Amino acid sequence: MNIGKVISTQDSPSPSFFAFAIARGGKVHKDQFVQVKTEEGTLFALVDNIIKTNRYYARPETVVDAENLEGLFPVAEWEFLVGNATPLGVMKEGLTRRPTLPPSPGAVVEKIDSAALGKFLGFRQRGGINLGEIVHHNLPVNLSLTKMFQKHVAILAMSGAGKSYLTSVLLEELLSRKKEQGRVASVIFDVHGEYVSFAEKCPTPHEDFSDRAIAIKKITIPAFSMSAREIAMFSPMSTVQMVELEELIKEFKGTRYNFKELAEYVKLSKMKHQTKGALSRWLMSLHFTGLFGNEEKLVAKLDGEKDREYKLRDLLTPGKVVIFDLSSHIASRSKQIIALWAAKAIFNMRRRELIPPVVMFVEEAHNFIPEGVSKEIAPAKGVFQTIAREGRKFLCALVIISQRPIRLDTTILSQCNTHIIMRITNPYDKDHIGRSSEGINTRTLNSLTNLQVGEALITGEVVRTPIFMKVRERKSWEKKSTDMELDAIAFETNMKKESERIDEIGDAFL
Repeated sequence: MNIGKVISTQDSPSPSFFAFAIARGGKVHKDQFVQVKTEEGTLFALVDNIIKTNRYYARPETVVDAENLEGLFPVAEWEFLVGNATPLGVMKEGLTRRPTLPPSPGAVVEKIDSAALGKFLGFRQRGGINLGEIVHHNLPVNLSLTKMFQKHVAILAMSGAGKSYLTSVLLEELLSRKKEQGRVASVIFDVHGEYVSFAEKCPTPHEDFSDRAIAIKKITIPAFSMSAREIAMFSPMSTVQMVELEELIKEFKGTRYNFKELAEYVKLSKMKHQTKGALSRWLMSLHFTGLFGNEEKLVAKLDGEKDREYKLRDLLTPGKVVIFDLSSHIASRSKQIIALWAAKAIFNMRRRELIPPVVMFVEEAHNFIPEGVSKEIAPAKGVFQTIAREGRKFLCALVIISQRPIRLDTTILSQCNTHIIMRITNPYDKDHIGRSSEGINTRTLNSLTNLQVGEALITGEVVRTPIFMKVRERKSWEKKSTDMELDAIAFETNMKKESERIDEIGDAFL
């Protein structure tokens, strides 16, 4: 479909830019893809901007006398739309390369064919991860599972932009894959309990994922699985004290113990009195967290059934998700302990190929992997850094989800080759994203401020060029949103209090 023609200006056309006059009645939008036939093949381009011109209003004195002008001249007939486009690549005989020659002035600019655009962007025709549609094209965003998760993903957005909703859609896609399409095991560290509904029976017409999801409400970590170095991350232990503790742990090798038993053993050792007292106190403080014991136990509460106990290895199966519900843990220390143990255990099992390929979702990632913070303050940071560096070799992927990109560890963020970015308004976060995300230019970066809830920019290895998309509707059940407006919450609270007061008066009267 002819939507315009390339025009000749001082800067256009060139291999890196061209302008085109939009045909009267033609509909072209900013961030829309177009195509032009050139001698190299079919040139694909992205519309960066659209300008409306009229030569009669080019000078101030003309605008001042606009009423008289409109009566004397056909002003409306000289109003034109001009699109500015950036060439992205040339496709010929199924092969894509960068453009080296400009389109000719007068060349027809066409509305792009959806099938050709999908092929150019590297979308999968079937078996892909469907997150939504490209804005202005109604083209499903079917992303390659391999390209997306082999080198980690970052989902970045300000609070309320829809990152949890997008994460739920991504999780649905992983849980809905068929055997022949290739399935992975999924794990999510759920800080606010936003994904627990996946493990619950849901009302129609929502899709029920409870047979493929399990939410862990309580966890008991085997104390003997923690090294002295890891124990030291949660205690102000000196290097000497850590070495002495390591020697004692070696004496317990092959024994299943808890930290209370280890503390008692420390008291009976030949250490200095001060060292004994300090170590035993720190070990007991870990014991009193209630997170450690002699055996590994993951407790899940199932609908209509008694609580069940599991081993982590048994839960990590293809096409299913394990949700670590951390919402009941107020202390950051407890969340760090669980994340450290679980991530380390999963990565070690994956290295020995005891479990299928794994995708780990880390919500509120800036709390687990903060930039410029020592491992003593954020103990889980070290294991996530290891997974970020080495995970691709063992098919263990990370999905980092955060509302504060500037606070994320740059080592881990740099290893995320796919970035899905939703609305960002903080200038420091925008600048950080611009420096850490591949393929983002100033124009694209500025567009992040204007994205609506549910719109996202995808950039990185999973797509040939950055694209804007609208996230599809989720199929799973979404519990009542916690993002209620203040006046609505206040009204509900007042009505409840009023009802209680009336009941009290009635009871007193009777």
